[in-house]
Amino acid sequence: MRLRLEQIKQEIARSEGSRSEAVDALKSSEVAISEASRRLQALAAEHKEVEARLAALATEMEQAEQRLGSQRNLAARLAYQHYTRSGATGPIEILLRSEDLNALARDRIYLEYVARARKAALDEVLSDVDTLRSLQQAAVQRQHEIAVIEEQATIERSRLEAERANRNRVLAKLSSEIERQRREAGALERDERRLAKIVEELARALAARKPSRPAPGTVLEPRTGAAFERLKGRLHPPVRGEIAERFGTPRADSGLSWRGLFIRAPSGREVKAVAAGRVVFADWLRGFGNLLILDHGDGFMSLYGNNESLVIQLGDAVRGGDTVATVGSSGGNEATGLYFELRYQGRPFDPSAWLNLR
Repeated sequence: MRLRLEQIKQEIARSEGSRSEAVDALKSSEVAISEASRRLQALAAEHKEVEARLAALATEMEQAEQRLGSQRNLAARLAYQHYTRSGATGPIEILLRSEDLNALARDRIYLEYVARARKAALDEVLSDVDTLRSLQQAAVQRQHEIAVIEEQATIERSRLEAERANRNRVLAKLSSEIERQRREAGALERDERRLAKIVEELARALAARKPSRPAPGTVLEPRTGAAFERLKGRLHPPVRGEIAERFGTPRADSGLSWRGLFIRAPSGREVKAVAAGRVVFADWLRGFGNLLILDHGDGFMSLYGNNESLVIQLGDAVRGGDTVATVGSSGGNEATGLYFELRYQGRPFDPSAWLNLR
């Protein structure tokens, strides 16, 4: 799939000749911003996991210390009982001074029992000491891992801020040119043809895959057990925000019709998968910025554009409601929000009736 996507992009580039647009200058920064954000999220998840392991180790250490204290107390009591019963000179003196053979036998058995119990208690003490030492070493290692993660996160945050600043500089320098090109119907048509070509090729590649059970291409939603076509009216909203533009209404910038929804939302807000699926496209595309496409099986796809960052990658499987991106204004868009489409067999259709917006 990855190789075919590269071939498709090269074919599109050849068909457009040497044409370039001002928005292309934003590509490297916006891709870098997406990558830095994704790495930061991955580091945050790793940090959380290591901290959880460290907390579990702390609990184990506390339990080991309690066991160690109990075994030490038991060993001390057994030692006291042994020497109280046998006397300072030990069992030999009992044998020499004893006149009652039955009492001697009882004392011998008792002392053997106490000796065995004391040895077992001492063995437990040694075992717990080893366990505690191992736990302490593991805790030190986890603390080191946390320090490394925090250092990496600091580097990624600095890189992210630098890339954001660079994008803002490019955007400020080329804003008038980007705005002029964005308002050209021809540019928008080229953007839509480019997207349609990619979706068409993806649909063809997915349809060519070998059939499997359940039905070919079917992706079941784990929380409902239903295929995508039976989820109409129940899809997870992709983001919390205001629907500013609706499917089929004229675009103010060109007069062409919207092929999806534009949901206005603040930068950085989480974008959710509307249903279970698999990532078949995760890249920057002219006119749509950082774009994500999910395949839901049976010819259905969902598209998420203009993102600041993509937090999942090509080939990843997702569940409905999983975070897949964060809101932005990539691709030279002046408004911050999510561009969202649903497509069936490559053709866009109105998502409004499919989303549960209550």
